[in-house]
Amino acid sequence: MNPLTHLSPSASNLILRSQPTPKPQEQEQGQQGSSGALGQVQERALSSIGRALGMEVGQLKSLKAEDYIPERVAERITSFVAQGLESARLRGKSEDELQSLYESAFKGAKQGFQEARELLDSLQVLTGNIAKQVDETERLTFEGLERLAPRQMTESSITGVAAAQRFAQTDDFSLSLKTREGDTVQLRFGRSLEAQGNFAFLRDGLGNQAALLDVSRTEQTGFQFSVEGDLNEDELKAIQTLIQDISGLARDFFNGDVQKAFEQAQGIRFDIGQLAAMNLTMSRSERFSAAQVYEGVQRLDQPAQGEGRLRLGHFMRELRELGGRPELGFVEQPFQAINQILRGLVEQDSAFKSARPELQAQYREHLSQLLESLNAVIA
Repeated sequence: MNPLTHLSPSASNLILRSQPTPKPQEQEQGQQGSSGALGQVQERALSSIGRALGMEVGQLKSLKAEDYIPERVAERITSFVAQGLESARLRGKSEDELQSLYESAFKGAKQGFQEARELLDSLQVLTGNIAKQVDETERLTFEGLERLAPRQMTESSITGVAAAQRFAQTDDFSLSLKTREGDTVQLRFGRSLEAQGNFAFLRDGLGNQAALLDVSRTEQTGFQFSVEGDLNEDELKAIQTLIQDISGLARDFFNGDVQKAFEQAQGIRFDIGQLAAMNLTMSRSERFSAAQVYEGVQRLDQPAQGEGRLRLGHFMRELRELGGRPELGFVEQPFQAINQILRGLVEQDSAFKSARPELQAQYREHLSQLLESLNAVIA
C-alpha cells in the first residue's frame, strides 16, 4: 500500500510545496551562461568574417542579455556580411569578385562557429540548452548567408527604368547688301543650342537602389559684320531702316511663326535709290530624340545575360560624383519633372499601348514604386 494515499489533503499540499524549485539566482546564471556562449559565437564569427572580407569589425554597442538570442545574433552576423558585399558593389567590384568575397565570408563564418564550439567545449559548457542555442544560431546564420549569395541575384530580381532625351537647335541668319556705289555689307548671325538628359533608376531584390541623373546644356552664339567700301550717310540710313524691318521678320521666323514672317517680307522697306541688291537667308533646324527602357514584369523570366549591363554599384558611385557638379545648379526640381517625363514615356511606348489592361496596370504599379523609391533616395 502506498502510504501517500492515506495522507490528508493538507499533508499532500505540504509535500508538493516542498519540491525544490529553481532559485532566481540560478535562473539568472543560466541566462548569463547562454548569452555569454552566444557572445563568444558572435565574436568568433565576426572576427573570422572580417578577416575574410578585409573589414574592421569595430566595437559593438553595449548589448543586453536578451540581445544574445539565436535570431538576433544570426541577424547581426548576416548583416555584417551584407554590408561587406554592398561596400564591394559600391567600389565597382565585378560579379565574379563579389562571388569570391561571398565564398570567403561563408568559409569565415564556418571557421568562426568551429572556433567558438571548440572554446565552449573546452570550458565544458557546450551542453544542454546552450548547445541547442548555438545550433539554432548556426542554422539561422547560414540560412541568411545563403540568401545573400550574389549568384542568386540575376536580372530577374532587378527592376529598373531608364530614359534619355536629346534636343538640338541651330539658327542661321545671313544678310548681304550691295549699294548703288558698289559698297558691300555682310551681316551674319548663328546660334546653336544642345541639351540632353539621361536618367536611370534600379532596384534589386535585396532592397538596394540607385539613381543616376545627368543633365547638360551647351549654347554657342556667333556674330559677324563686315563692310567693304565707304558708306555715306544716306546709305547708312537706308541700311538701318532695312535691318529694323528684317529684325521683326527674323524674330517671327525664329519663334516658329513662318507664315507671319512671309507676310512681313512684303512690307520690308528697301531704298532702291541707295541699295542695289539684297540677299537674305534664314534657317532653323531642330532635332529631338528620346529613348526609354523599362525592365520589370516583362523580363522576370529571363536570366542575366553578359557583363554589359551597368551594375548597381557603378550607378551609386556616379550618383555621388554627379551630386556635386555645379552645372546642375540651373535645374529647378529636376526629379519632379523626371517623374512626369517617365510616366509619359512609359505610357506612350508601343509595347505599353499594345499590352493587356492587367499588364498595363502592373507596369504602372511598378513604375510608381520605382519613382517613390527614387524620391526617398534623393530626399
